[in-house]
Amino acid sequence: MYHRTLVSWFGDSPSAQLGLHRLVRLGLTMGKQAGDWYGPAVVAHILKKAVEEAMDPSLAGITAYVSQDCTVYSADVIDSHRAPKPGQASPERSDAPPSPQNNQPAPASTLSDSRAVIILIPVRLGGEKTNPDYFNFAKSILSLEYCIGIIGGKPKQACYFVGFQDDSLIYMDPHYCQSFVDVSTSDFPLQSYHCPSPKKMPFSKMDPSCTIGFYSRSVQDYERIRHELSKVLQPSAKEKYPAFTFVQGHGRDYDLSASLTPEKREWPFIRDPRRTVTTTGDFVLL
Repeated sequence: MYHRTLVSWFGDSPSAQLGLHRLVRLGLTMGKQAGDWYGPAVVAHILKKAVEEAMDPSLAGITAYVSQDCTVYSADVIDSHRAPKPGQASPERSDAPPSPQNNQPAPASTLSDSRAVIILIPVRLGGEKTNPDYFNFAKSILSLEYCIGIIGGKPKQACYFVGFQDDSLIYMDPHYCQSFVDVSTSDFPLQSYHCPSPKKMPFSKMDPSCTIGFYSRSVQDYERIRHELSKVLQPSAKEKYPAFTFVQGHGRDYDLSASLTPEKREWPFIRDPRRTVTTTGDFVLL
């Protein structure tokens, strides 16, 4: 029963909490029409909005965080773990200026109610093509138990990377059309919601524009994730610059993009609408 409840959130109906209808509707608020190009960074922000606005009580225990300019602000993530009290805006959605005592997140021991956080980090692993120096980095990321995959693909085709084997990525392809499933029934079939045969693709064909996802169950989980990822992100002789970084404090403390829209804030991951030529960093969400 719980399995079907999870699947129903992604049903093909306007009422589905995380369904395609809901994602397209949220895309409209970001200036994206159905059929427009959706880059991995845009999708990350849409998913964040969808999770935040979900009304199902079962989704109250989880939220999403999207990094800013390849930077994860630890205080913002820890605040996201904090479950807001009834009638109180969640920390990541509050526009009110913080009081001095709230500049630092509360100690984990004082948080009686906490939410899990899906951390989404839009990155670019090269120029027109993925830099081979990042192949081992991608393998290291996909090997971590708390990594939930990578939203990415190859030119003009979105894919979901879930792992790797030798020098090939293991991915699922969402472009295979299947029959409609009515998730409002109690015993709807589950087969089409699972992938019986994932595909493989060489790392060299991976588009450099992607969004990496992590699942953090608690503040303690996040501290472990931050500590372990900081080791993975250490610059090497080949990788002179980390794909992303962790910074203490809140994003607002740095105020680098407070006046920018989410689309401007995520440049260069989002295509310039004035350009007529489609770049390899573009994917379409059908």
